[in-house]
Amino acid sequence: MKYVLPLTHPLLSTENVSITLSGLKILDDVSIGVPQGTVTGLIGPNGAGKTTVFNIMSGFLTPDEGNVRFDGKKLKHIKTHHLTKMGISRTLQGVGLFESLTALENVMLGGSARVKSGIVADSLGMPWADSEQNKLRSQAMETLAEFGIADIADRYPGELPYPVQKRVAIARSLISDPKVLLLDEPAGGISASDMAELGRMIKSWTPKRTVLLVEHHMELVMEVCDLIWVLDAGKVIASGSPEEVRTNPAVLAAYLGEEVSH
Repeated sequence: MKYVLPLTHPLLSTENVSITLSGLKILDDVSIGVPQGTVTGLIGPNGAGKTTVFNIMSGFLTPDEGNVRFDGKKLKHIKTHHLTKMGISRTLQGVGLFESLTALENVMLGGSARVKSGIVADSLGMPWADSEQNKLRSQAMETLAEFGIADIADRYPGELPYPVQKRVAIARSLISDPKVLLLDEPAGGISASDMAELGRMIKSWTPKRTVLLVEHHMELVMEVCDLIWVLDAGKVIASGSPEEVRTNPAVLAAYLGEEVSH
């Protein structure tokens, strides 16, 4: 059965996307949509192609066929450094923090595309450069405070517990105030209590923000998602509400009934 996008226009979508890497077809005619103001999940067994979808949406990969649309417009030649200006932000698997920068500086980096002053202005001490940097620093501190970690602003990633590093990484992705946030395995390596708090945070971002979530922890997916797309071997095999996906025979078969049956 081929799954097609609903008639309502999603904020972010792939249309009939296919890509072959190293002779293997990773995605085959994949169309998924992310409705505005929702948490949408993208799940599937290991090797299903989930991160490849993220990489195509983020401009890390160019599909052999198909398109990506954002806010009704077809995106061509996506540049990763333009994503923030477009209103798209993404976290990476793991944390991806710069070890030589403090937590505050890592978060500030996520908002650097909004700072108009450049290296020349900074080096010449132009007055607007200091003003913009101070504003960005203030915004970064506020974002850290929202995550309850303002007290670690001056510490380096290597000094922080892994769950706190995760919060810093997500804070970095939010400081640009994105329309869409792509969360790639945000619950990896954190405890059940931290996962519950993460779920509450994700839900609190909607409907102001739109979230696309790739995650292996099904309890988190089922808790926070409004809509779920399921990939298996590079194809969309199901979509629907958490309850519809939980009871879908094709999904149960793909997961051997282990992760989505409870």
